[in-house]
Amino acid sequence: MSLIRNPRSPTSLLNWVSHKVSTFKKPQPPINPRRSLSSTASKLPRNEIRRLTQLAMFDYFYNNRGLQFLIAESMSKNAPLFNDTLLNKLHNDSTSCGDDVIRSITKFLLYHPVNEFEPFFESLGLKPSEFSPLVPCDKMFLNEDVFLLENYHVFWNYGIGREKMGKIFKEAREVFGYESGVLASKIESLERLGFGKVLVSKLIVCTPRVLIGETILEMVSVVDTVGSDWVLENLSEGGSYDWRCIHRCLAFLRELCGGDESEVLELLKNRPGLVLEESGEWTMILAGFQTKLGCSRSELVMRLPPQSSQEVGKCVSNLRHCFLFLRGIKMEAYEIGKVFRNHSHWLGESRLKHTSTFLNNLKGGKKRLCQVIQENPEEMKKWTMGLRVTPLPGTSVVDVVGSKAMKTQFLLELGYEEKEMERALRCFRGRGSELRERFEFLKSLGLSEGEAKEMVKASPDVLTQASNVLEAKVDYLVNELGYPLSTLVAFPSCLKYTLERMKVRFAMYNWLQERGKADAKLAISTILVYSDKSFVTRFVNRHPDGAKYFEELKRTASL
Repeated sequence: MSLIRNPRSPTSLLNWVSHKVSTFKKPQPPINPRRSLSSTASKLPRNEIRRLTQLAMFDYFYNNRGLQFLIAESMSKNAPLFNDTLLNKLHNDSTSCGDDVIRSITKFLLYHPVNEFEPFFESLGLKPSEFSPLVPCDKMFLNEDVFLLENYHVFWNYGIGREKMGKIFKEAREVFGYESGVLASKIESLERLGFGKVLVSKLIVCTPRVLIGETILEMVSVVDTVGSDWVLENLSEGGSYDWRCIHRCLAFLRELCGGDESEVLELLKNRPGLVLEESGEWTMILAGFQTKLGCSRSELVMRLPPQSSQEVGKCVSNLRHCFLFLRGIKMEAYEIGKVFRNHSHWLGESRLKHTSTFLNNLKGGKKRLCQVIQENPEEMKKWTMGLRVTPLPGTSVVDVVGSKAMKTQFLLELGYEEKEMERALRCFRGRGSELRERFEFLKSLGLSEGEAKEMVKASPDVLTQASNVLEAKVDYLVNELGYPLSTLVAFPSCLKYTLERMKVRFAMYNWLQERGKADAKLAISTILVYSDKSFVTRFVNRHPDGAKYFEELKRTASL
């Protein structure tokens, strides 16, 4: 009362405030589920914590969110990444009681609802990188997407498991958006085609887009041809198939077999991968590859992979690698075709080593390799991956010394002195006899010996090319384009460019000249020496349609 009577007394006021502060009870902070889960000293095994987490998630999805038992159980048990992420948020490194885990997770979820589509998609077997683009932006709870859950149950009741549903969702997402009864009617329409329930289930998993109406005609045609038992036995539920491509490949095989259905079925009985591996695309690529190498249609059947266990794609890869190897050692095109026509059945079974490995370990040059392969192509069986490469039966030391002596004598005749010989031997690659033969060819064109010497000393690369290659280039420049031989003497390095480059560049130059965009009779060097980029800048871009025509020329020349 005295305080009230004398409120201005500083001593009395201070005593009153102190009394109030001492009797004031501070409010207790709310229990933090994150802290309670990690505050105890003893630890539970990680597996036990995960089991308890699954129980807590099931309780939340089933009792709190009202999801059906089947979906709630699947989401709680089959979404380990989602559960681990939740545990990390709760700092669940240790706890003394399982009830604490369940209680903490339940309390956390009540105040922090989760996006239910994430554990749902993960329970279907999808990875986060796969389902992240599929999570709807405008929905958070599964009950908001009624058709998704309804179609899930249609698939489940038809015998299609959750992981298979994940594959269907990736390849034909719109199926899960069908309105009530649509999906069931589409499945029934497949059964009305005469397919049994097991076959329909497998067709849906392997090619989900048949439920959208795509490639149904092609699928029916293929199944009628090969039989439902063959489809059930050979289709892999882990694979994806394009019935349009399979149908096209099957028609191609039928044509190769002369329309004999029994022969086609016998072929596919032993080698189903011909039409199923990449939906037959590899078989079509293999056929095109063999055709370009000179095989007739009647021979193509014999060139197909002989074993059912051999993958067609691997066969194509091995053949391509072998082709590049033969090209790399400068084997003539017709010789390559001969090798493939007679030996492709085993060349496709194993992979050859890289060209650099051959040249180092076989201790032979490219010409020597070509000679060995032409004499006995089966020598290449010794050069496959995993086998130790032994040197070729060597040329005798006498032969090597003799060849070097011939080369040295030839270079002396060209006018090189002894002190220049070491550098000249490196510049002029090839045997002495080969260099002399090509030099004589240059003289046969009408060049004097002095002009020929001047050419090869200015550009030694001229003599590294075979005589028939040189002949083709000179014939094109002199006889077709009308350049005099003196041009070659003045610019001998023009012969080092490929014939393909020459034809493309001069065709482009003539096209520009006809349209008044290029000067008449430019020097060969002006047209050939520039890189493609510089040539486009300096010449092609002079005309608005130049770039398009230049690309067409390059594409035609590469065929």
